[in-house]
Amino acid sequence: MNKGYDLLRQEGLLRLGRKSGAVVRRDASSGPPDPAWAQDWTGRLQTLLAEAAAQGMPATDIVRECQAALADFAFPAAVAEVWNRGGGSP
Repeated sequence: MNKGYDLLRQEGLLRLGRKSGAVVRRDASSGPPDPAWAQDWTGRLQTLLAEAAAQGMPATDIVRECQAALADFAFPAAVAEVWNRGGGSP
């Protein structure tokens, strides 16, 4: 359990305090992510996309799988509105 909390803390999602315990630090409505985190995430995303392409998955299937995965998340109304204007659906 401690390892899980520590991993979430390292990712900036939790704040751990002796008196307050574990407190959620970020969620989908917390605003833009840290630029360093976004850069790291983009690199991991490119790796996953390269794996799918190397396995012969068509781009349309990759996009459909991404959209299906996003649909499983609850986004704040403002994020959903921006996404919907771009033609997608969270």
